[in-house]
Amino acid sequence: MTDDQVFKVKIGDAIDRCFDDSSIPVDGKPELAIIMGGVAVGKTTLRNLHFAGGYVPLDAGDIFIDISQGSYFPFPGPLEETLVVIGNCVATQAIAERRNIVMELIGMDQNSLHELIDTMKRLDYRISGQSITCDNETAQQRNLARGDDNISC
Repeated sequence: MTDDQVFKVKIGDAIDRCFDDSSIPVDGKPELAIIMGGVAVGKTTLRNLHFAGGYVPLDAGDIFIDISQGSYFPFPGPLEETLVVIGNCVATQAIAERRNIVMELIGMDQNSLHELIDTMKRLDYRISGQSITCDNETAQQRNLARGDDNISC
């Protein structure tokens, strides 16, 4: 994006697109599903297979693709601030409305992960976690074969 280009993002619309009624738990007790693993091991594939409905996805890559409006930008590039705002708003709204949430993590220090889990438990969330891996060669091949609209968390 050059200095003379104008790029408008309707933040409220981007936030709204992360939500649907299926993410409201029937039993009233929401779940945080955490999928962990390295780059290109299949976290998003697993999320799309098992968590496509019924969860609010907290995924910077998904939000980035959505707000890029078909244009190409380096990730996170000029949209970094907007991604942070939208991501924080989605997380805050999902928690306030006690919705199921799914997120992918590449790596997080153990103390931060425990803090996240403990905080969500104090908010009466059920926690589920899955760790996914594959051999390094496969992950490298997958990562190199990514298109511009395939961004890892």
